[in-house]
Amino acid sequence: MIKKLLLCAFLIPAFMNADVNAQEMRQPMKLKESVVNQTSHRVFKHEGATFDMASIAPAKSHIDLKENELWWGYFNGKYEGNDPFNWPKIGYGSTITYACCIRVLADNEFDVGKGKTIEGIKIAFPKLKNIEDVQIWMSTELPTEKTMGDANICVKNIDKSTLVQVLDSDPSDFVNEIRFDKTYTIEDKDVYVGYTFRVTAVEDVYDECPVSIADEPFQINAYENAFLWRYDDDTEWYEEEDGDVLAMQVLFSGDFKKNAVNIVESFEDVPVLKGTATKIPVEIRTIGKDNLQSFKYVVKTNGTVTKEQTVTLDKAVEGVGAKYTFDVPVQAADQQGVYETVVTIPEVNGKANEAVVGECVGDVVVVDRKLNRKVLVEDFTATWGRGAAFGIVNIAKLKEMYGDNIVPISAHIGSEDPMTCSNYDDYAYFNEIGSIPTSNLDRTFWDVYPYLGSSEEPTFTFAYPEDVKKAQQVISVASVDVVASLSEDEKTVEVEASTTFAFSGDKANYALFYVLTEDGMQDESWIQKNGMSTYAGMGVEDMEPLFDPWINGGEEITGVVYNDVVVASYGEYSGIDGSIEAPIEMDKKQVHTMSFDLAEYPVIQNVKNLNACAILLNTKSGKVVNAARCKVTAFGETSLLELNSEKSSVVVERYTVDGCRISVPVRGINIVKYDDGRVEKQFVE
Repeated sequence: MIKKLLLCAFLIPAFMNADVNAQEMRQPMKLKESVVNQTSHRVFKHEGATFDMASIAPAKSHIDLKENELWWGYFNGKYEGNDPFNWPKIGYGSTITYACCIRVLADNEFDVGKGKTIEGIKIAFPKLKNIEDVQIWMSTELPTEKTMGDANICVKNIDKSTLVQVLDSDPSDFVNEIRFDKTYTIEDKDVYVGYTFRVTAVEDVYDECPVSIADEPFQINAYENAFLWRYDDDTEWYEEEDGDVLAMQVLFSGDFKKNAVNIVESFEDVPVLKGTATKIPVEIRTIGKDNLQSFKYVVKTNGTVTKEQTVTLDKAVEGVGAKYTFDVPVQAADQQGVYETVVTIPEVNGKANEAVVGECVGDVVVVDRKLNRKVLVEDFTATWGRGAAFGIVNIAKLKEMYGDNIVPISAHIGSEDPMTCSNYDDYAYFNEIGSIPTSNLDRTFWDVYPYLGSSEEPTFTFAYPEDVKKAQQVISVASVDVVASLSEDEKTVEVEASTTFAFSGDKANYALFYVLTEDGMQDESWIQKNGMSTYAGMGVEDMEPLFDPWINGGEEITGVVYNDVVVASYGEYSGIDGSIEAPIEMDKKQVHTMSFDLAEYPVIQNVKNLNACAILLNTKSGKVVNAARCKVTAFGETSLLELNSEKSSVVVERYTVDGCRISVPVRGINIVKYDDGRVEKQFVE
């Protein structure tokens, strides 16, 4: 899969032959870098300036629609104003021929498949000066010829003089809406609809990145099948998988539904404390030709049906495929357990819903008590990343604030980094984490900028704790504890995890995964790239002294000490099969063990500096339920699980007699607090 190179025009012009680790600056105070695979052509993405949603301009309709016609696409037609510089664009930066298309499924949820007729196409060109040989086409097979001669439905050559460009255009007239000479009624096969053009010269960013895309959720109806492209004589098509959608729509005619919304077929488990209220976020999609103005919904829980409720929108939802999310209020039962819940939408705009998918099913998981939630902070960094200081400082401060109520892991990515754990590097690549520094919290809050947090305020403040608080507020259905020790020959780490659920139910969607981290990693030959001198003279080091050696250091730093580095992992994608037994029984402790052969992880420097992390996943949603971390102790030290083997409750906090919080037992008196509120003293020899 090709990785895009993210650029910002005011720092590095998109038409420059930038190096692999080019810088992205979405805000003045954010420093990111991206990984790009070496390919015959590098892919450049130009994101332009910060976009104000209020500036969305309506595209002028060059085609007068008939009563039975409508526009549809995976892109919903909401272009980012009429300034092409602000548009996200993508390209190979060469004088080549581009072919771009979408796949229209014969069977799809938008009611624009089988039986509907394709009439035309809507496309936009940022600039036309250096573009020639424009064609639009349809085919049931992806064409392989550069001239599109093998498109088996139709190809239409477009007179360039009839086209409009976005650059310097009339704000109401910058999009090309074109009818095909030949229409096509969709049968059993999927249909590819697209356009082709040739770039004759590269003078600026518009020639470098000539393909208009959409990458904001409010612009996108769906991601799959939404952007396929190739260039020149290449016969292989590349399907974009990084969240970008081709900014193109298709004109359809046919007999369309009018008052209809599809509801998402299922929702993720919703955890809630017994006797309290919660909300289920449910997404619906318009598939009717008429705008969505109101709808009724009904909730059924374990067979009991609630009264119909009506939602009237302040502003109508427009367009086929448009999304709207509403929160369904639910009162949790007074008893713990799993409660199947069904949400149905029987009416739209006061008329019977003509939906294809009319109900949404999921489980509300009611827990008996509130458990202590330890937040997994997955920090992604690299020695080649000039913004690595943000992650290092962030984790150091979080550990001071939260102690063992966070589980920090710092994953170094990229083959250039000497601390990269191959398993976790693969996980990062699989999840398209190609821009660092970044972090995820509990695999629920994604792409949170270290130290600065998710706030978009352009101020240099330690806002990350606000994101941790959000994660802590999510109800956990289980507690996790972990102990780990070295073998006598120090060649193996044995890890033992204890999981206790606060509900009972026939649920089989939980699993554990494990990570070993190492503290104090250092090597004088390691060179850490550093771009923090950007902030010199701003007083940042006065506000945060931990940044001082970075801001006043050079562009390359040696001698950095790295903590919490991921050096080994297992099951990091979706957990380990069989690590949690089903059905779930409340307060029944489940114990799972894992053994790490340290010879398989050559990145490890010192086995005495290892930590073990056990993370419980909901395997359906991919979200973290809870996590735990401990120091890997020497062979023969007492197991925390052994100390508590006779108890059904789980240790949530442990202290020495002088009040210092600890994560594993220490010799002498230990003050132990359990999740049921009990506190007791324990003596460890």
